[in-house]
Amino acid sequence: MITIAPRALAAFEQERRRLGKPDLGIQISFLYGCGGAGFRVTFTDEPHDFEALEEADGLRIFLDAQSRDTLGGAVIDHEDGPQGGFVLRHPDAALVDFC
Repeated sequence: MITIAPRALAAFEQERRRLGKPDLGIQISFLYGCGGAGFRVTFTDEPHDFEALEEADGLRIFLDAQSRDTLGGAVIDHEDGPQGGFVLRHPDAALVDFC
């Protein structure tokens, strides 16, 4: 299960209104390469080839099969400041910035 921090949910709602896309959700893909494993996180309103859909506090989260199996305990948060933005925190992975 993925948790959405209240700050992230508020920032996401603001972004959804700013873009005028009420169906906007988050798409999470598992990545593995020479540098190790990680996740790619993007906004989308048209998920492609994603098997799972979670909903957390009204936010649609689209996952590929591998992400669904590895994201238990993950938290999507939002940080303020010049380097701020949305982040995905997972107890077994490095911090992932997105959007």
